[in-house]
Amino acid sequence: MEQTITQQQQPSGKGKKILLVGLGIAATGTLGYFGYQWWQKRKQSGSDADTSGETPDLDLTPPAKNSFSLPAAPKRNDDFPLKKGSKGARVKQVQEVLLAKLGKDALGKAGADGDFGSKTEAALIKAGYPSTIDESTFNVMTQGETLDASATAKELYSAAIIKNFTGAIKALQKLKSKDDYTTVSDDFKTNYRIGGVRQTLVNGMLNSFIDEKQKQAIRLQFTRMGLNYDGKKWSLSGIESSSIITKQPTLVWVHSKKAIKVPSNMVLGKVIAQRGNHTLFDNNGKHFLVETKTINYL
Repeated sequence: MEQTITQQQQPSGKGKKILLVGLGIAATGTLGYFGYQWWQKRKQSGSDADTSGETPDLDLTPPAKNSFSLPAAPKRNDDFPLKKGSKGARVKQVQEVLLAKLGKDALGKAGADGDFGSKTEAALIKAGYPSTIDESTFNVMTQGETLDASATAKELYSAAIIKNFTGAIKALQKLKSKDDYTTVSDDFKTNYRIGGVRQTLVNGMLNSFIDEKQKQAIRLQFTRMGLNYDGKKWSLSGIESSSIITKQPTLVWVHSKKAIKVPSNMVLGKVIAQRGNHTLFDNNGKHFLVETKTINYL
């Protein structure tokens, strides 16, 4: 690098003078800027003088062109009345009531985000509420209408155990949608056993009441919630399970010449398909057949 510099043509005396003057002006401006940045930092720290004996910590980053800061957006609140533009915990409570009443898609992908927008306003109107929520309406909406999934699951289990049909129907009527069913059924299946077996809410209720008229009334409650029934099994996205359990002692066929006796309430495996009067299922990578009439879906 030094050799390259010495080989360059040297400027004339007059050129040297102009060049030095230019460099002097540039250096003055640059040092002035850096000095100003350092002085600002010292001022902010409460001292204009460097008493540490160390080299000042200069900020060598040039200012960004056309840089500016946006004013902070005003914070919205959830004071009453709640209306379009409100935001906060109370708005979220209202939205959760709407989702429970109208279904999980009532507010779009945002769901209960605590932001009162056009979708929340439309959902209120659809649910029969005013588009502006005062304190009185808020209390009516949020007190007693939010489903307590854990308490409802426990209530349904107790009704099933003691065969309290009226209590079971009363508890089922609290479930207004597929989402309600999902929440309560998950709690029911996780925390309780019917006949010593964990079951979905559909199977638990229908297996607990023998009378056909009672079963029919229970089925009507589930269809009201939005579940589907094809005459053999119930289905709902996220609810139907492909696992099966025996409801009575039966035979499981290993192949056409060999069958194994299994007791009731035994989880067999994952359903693959139905073939005539038999169901083909998988258990640890192996396929077996069982009579469809001897099993229930979990």
